Amino acid sequence: MSQIRWLGHAAVEILISGKRVIIDPLIKDNPLSPVKLNYLEGVSVVGVTHDHYDHLGDVVEILKMNSNAKLFATFDLEMYLVNQFKVPEAQLIPANVGGYVEHEGIRLALTKAVHSSEHSDPTGIVVSDGRTTIYHAGDTGLFEDMKLIGQVFQPDYALLPIGGRFTMDPRQAVIAVDMIKPRKAAIPIHFNTWDMIRVDPQEFVKGVKDKGYEAILLQPGQSIEL
Repeated sequence: MSQIRWLGHAAVEILISGKRVIIDPLIKDNPLSPVKLNYLEGVSVVGVTHDHYDHLGDVVEILKMNSNAKLFATFDLEMYLVNQFKVPEAQLIPANVGGYVEHEGIRLALTKAVHSSEHSDPTGIVVSDGRTTIYHAGDTGLFEDMKLIGQVFQPDYALLPIGGRFTMDPRQAVIAVDMIKPRKAAIPIHFNTWDMIRVDPQEFVKGVKDKGYEAILLQPGQSIEL
């Protein structure tokens, strides 16, 4: 069974081809998180889009809890975590923005994102098993290369930040959907965690549907089967 589960903010759990992938695992300091950190025992891959604390989150502790788990991020960010937090190099999947990396039956890729980051360029993350493809945009503003991301990876599901201020707002995210053209649905993330990024997600849902695409509004802890 393949599944996407939103854990609040930008934290997303993906079950695909027998693997359990967690992206941007902010759990302890996430007021919307429906789970405790021990929920992430047994994860296979930890993906990190960039090094801001609300995305790097609990990655170091999760990797310590799961010695067989792998970290997927830009190589620069991975080496920062190796040097500063002693993450074992054996737990790295070295990568940068480009094509797919094959890992134990799933395919992983990093994409461009427009944002700031201290130790590495920010990215989006693509996860695929060859049948279903999920694009997590990370923190990003709207940019025209989203058209290329849609053309190259042809995602079935697009997870897009809509909270404004630090990322796209709902109106801009609707434009992003029209560029990416997800084959099944767009899912909003990175909103209403704190007052600074409080928006009405129904604005996004309505805008996406008006463009002819499907939108799925998840509550923290809610999942969809793929």
